Amino acid sequence: MATERKRPWYLVLALLGALALGITGAYKGWEEVTLYHASLDPTAAGQGIADEHDRTVVIARTEAVIRALDAAKSRGWPLAVATLLVGSATLLFAMRALGGSSGARAVLVQLVLAQAGIGVAGHLLLRDVIEADLQWREAEHSAEEHAAGVVAPVQPPISTMAVLRAASTMVLVLRTLGSALVIIGLTRRGSREYFDETAAAVEER
Repeated sequence: MATERKRPWYLVLALLGALALGITGAYKGWEEVTLYHASLDPTAAGQGIADEHDRTVVIARTEAVIRALDAAKSRGWPLAVATLLVGSATLLFAMRALGGSSGARAVLVQLVLAQAGIGVAGHLLLRDVIEADLQWREAEHSAEEHAAGVVAPVQPPISTMAVLRAASTMVLVLRTLGSALVIIGLTRRGSREYFDETAAAVEER
């Protein structure tokens, strides 16, 4: 009796990575879809902020985010739905691939590639929404610092917005790199041979 072939370590990491991409993608898509259907109250963002100036700025930035979302709905809504569907499908086929399905592996490669493409497209097509969101986050961060009694330097070496923009770009780069590594892990020769042997073993039973 032939011994069962063990999964290569890089395949295990690739499948776990695909699971993570599927979960985070589905969650992000659901958040975005819900956002377009939710009734947003800008004044709710200012609750709990004692300083009147900070509260006014946060509410104004929240209103700017809502306006940006409305203006970009023709671009944002299809991308949100695509993010949700592709993320959910990636999660499903990653689970099937973990079970040894060769067909699921092939589909999973395409889904991870599509998910990466949607992420890059969203970053490029929704720059106005992203910028408004970052400005809102900056206002929130400033309000939290003021509430904690932190005094900002007169000329900070790096502005909060610059840090937030860099972080947003870094998240996209790391996620895209992660997708590329997952695809490499799924398409390596050892991974293909493992799934081929698993499929052959199932057919012999």
